Amino acid sequence: MKIFETIFSEQELKPVVEVLKKGQLGFGENVIKLEERFFNFSKLKYNTAVNSASAAAFVIFEFLKEKYGICDVYTTTLGFVSPVWAAQKAGHNIIFVDVGNDLLFDCEDYKSKRNDSNSKNKVILMPVLYGGVSKINNWSVYKDEIIVTDSAHCITPTIKSDYVFFSFHPYKPICTSDGGMISTGDREADKYFKSYRNFGRASSDNSYNIIQNGFKFYMNNLNAAIGLISLDKYENSLNVRKSNFNFIEKNVIVKNKLLNHDQYSSYYFATVFCENADDKMKKLNITRHYPLLHKTTFFDEDQTLKNSENLYDKFCNIPIHENLTKSDITFVVDTINE
Repeated sequence: MKIFETIFSEQELKPVVEVLKKGQLGFGENVIKLEERFFNFSKLKYNTAVNSASAAAFVIFEFLKEKYGICDVYTTTLGFVSPVWAAQKAGHNIIFVDVGNDLLFDCEDYKSKRNDSNSKNKVILMPVLYGGVSKINNWSVYKDEIIVTDSAHCITPTIKSDYVFFSFHPYKPICTSDGGMISTGDREADKYFKSYRNFGRASSDNSYNIIQNGFKFYMNNLNAAIGLISLDKYENSLNVRKSNFNFIEKNVIVKNKLLNHDQYSSYYFATVFCENADDKMKKLNITRHYPLLHKTTFFDEDQTLKNSENLYDKFCNIPIHENLTKSDITFVVDTINE
């Protein structure tokens, strides 16, 4: 099954060629344009383009450490490692939370764990919008938390957040060779993020001053040009992914349960619960997103997350992206139904 083909046509790539001809490969005007346009997706006033979602998470947790000190970060065990590592690297405490039957952050498990805690630290929640959904149904928290949403799979999140980070990996709904975005309504944080991504620098006369921590985390002009093209294609690409999802949903047999996507989902992939999930993934040449973090060697948490562990071997995530052919999608359905 073909997984990836050329994403952009020769005509669409003209802005990229223009960047190459001008030699503007570092930070440039396309980065600013991408940040301005991304408001239409994030719906948050301040948007900072960085070179990856991993960098985005790193900068956010560094900012929160400087502002609040060590925090308690509650997040699901089913997510990518770099945001959790970034929080841990900044010195925060990681508390893994179970998932519900929809594979999303289980608020009741979180509340139970927090009620059992004697910690006086500031609390951060990091829900993962798994598969591309824009929100978490039955989202119920205490409202004194800071919400840092992992929206790597979704470009149009609707969950209320203080900070959101996005991924523009080649396989994501918005494509660059590599890149990410931080979105927030917090002006102080935005100023910190924009300085941090540029080595902690601030312009000063004909040079610059170092005013804070920082590193080379900015998005370059070439990737921003690709990102702008991808924004233009997003609606059409989304419609194809929706159509692919609907075809699978309509044609898989009843006993195979497909997780729902909501109105503003980015439809990153489809998740199906089925018998012999591992065998089906092998035949489809796909892997499960992701290992349960609390079971990995690096974290090796001495705890049981019952629902996560019970569901883990029973689901597979299947591609629905716009580069699949009709025969690809039919093959997916036939494999699941076998």
